Amino acid sequence: MAKILIVEDSPSIQKVYQTVLTHEGYDVISAVDGKEALSLALNSSPDLVLLDLLMAKMGGLEFLRTFDLAKHPGTKAIVFSNLASSELIDEAKELGATRYLMKSNFTPQELLDAVKAALAEANPVGSNPAA
Repeated sequence: MAKILIVEDSPSIQKVYQTVLTHEGYDVISAVDGKEALSLALNSSPDLVLLDLLMAKMGGLEFLRTFDLAKHPGTKAIVFSNLASSELIDEAKELGATRYLMKSNFTPQELLDAVKAALAEANPVGSNPAA
């Protein structure tokens, strides 16, 4: 079963993501900011981090800089934010994020599809990331 770390400071949005992903069979853990996420990521080795950018204590880009996805090749990251400047998108991708999605443009089902696609890229053909 793939482990997904949701990093989102809005409790209602976090709950929606967690419900959708858990219902699909993923093991979901969550954090309210990048600092908490960093501790969870280092201790639990998630397969995917679903990451907001603007949060207290530590934002998403600082999380990516500190966690350093290159040192954790088993972990993918999707930035899921309402910030859409080309500079932020470029920086997130330079720091290893595989996708940058606008919250306001994605339904929970579309987000689920993006998660499945990111996990499929990380797993060999024929494997089931939700199993």
